[in-house]
Amino acid sequence: MKKKQRPTGVRKDTASFSWRHVLFGGGVFDNTSERPNKKGWDIFELGQKSFWAVPTAVPWDEPVREDPKYADAIAAMLTFLCPGEKTAVTGASYISLQVKSEEAKLYFVEQALEEAKHYDALRRLIPKITGRPLPEPSPMVRLLYSFGVLDPNDVAFMMGNINIVGEHLANQIFHKINHVAVDPTTRQIIALIGKDESRHIGAGQRFFPEVYPELKKRRSTILVKNLATTIILALASYELVNPMQTLEIDLAAMMDKMYCHYQDVVHGLPPFPEQAIRDMILELLRKRTKVAIETIKDVTTPTGEVDVKRLLEACERAVHSPRALRELLAA
Repeated sequence: MKKKQRPTGVRKDTASFSWRHVLFGGGVFDNTSERPNKKGWDIFELGQKSFWAVPTAVPWDEPVREDPKYADAIAAMLTFLCPGEKTAVTGASYISLQVKSEEAKLYFVEQALEEAKHYDALRRLIPKITGRPLPEPSPMVRLLYSFGVLDPNDVAFMMGNINIVGEHLANQIFHKINHVAVDPTTRQIIALIGKDESRHIGAGQRFFPEVYPELKKRRSTILVKNLATTIILALASYELVNPMQTLEIDLAAMMDKMYCHYQDVVHGLPPFPEQAIRDMILELLRKRTKVAIETIKDVTTPTGEVDVKRLLEACERAVHSPRALRELLAA
């Protein structure tokens, strides 16, 4: 039986740009690619076939009338997701500049456009539900969507946190909202966004192996940042306790599914020497996320703001010590 080959990166650079490529060809100037990542290319083509335009997607001049029991909760959760969609425009754009395959480069440019449409659609929809202007995101939400999503120097971190983690979590929230939404405009916009989000999740599975070399180099830093991001997410969700209860959203259960999905995606990659402790950390995170939500105060200032330095120091200790991880997540 032929052993299945594990993906460990891109065999041929058909996407990056440098003066060497200008002088000698190749990279972004390579037009002879056989597109070895066929499933990645298929997702790019599917995005073109599934294109929808925000101005004509729904009758925006019509009022939106949601069930008063759920209207405020729906608006609160969409308001939480809206700045994430705009941040993902920047993230997908950064990724498109750093990937090495033509398939990935063209796909992430397409995803950047789709994230822009999602932001535009939500920015139009939320005020129609509430009758009020779209508010500015809170400091914790701003911290989540900056520290936890964007790092121009770390393509593996961004692809992992956008396409594997963020899109999966957002899609679960959209699914919950769609269960209680009654207005046709709300339901249509969520359905269109959800269809795109499902494709973005699939892209994470198809393209993440291409950034394996970057993941291998920065795996310890990424693990520290992901642990910190989990805690920031828990903190940012504090103001959404009532909306989540109204919509029957269990954040801990959602994050558990998110961890499972992350494990499924990385399972086929070559293991790292310290894989056992990494697997143990992720398993502890899955089990203790709910407890972690209760211990956020340990990394906040007296005024309630996150002390990023103290948070990163705690996460650094946790990554290298099971005992420190238990202390970080202890009640």
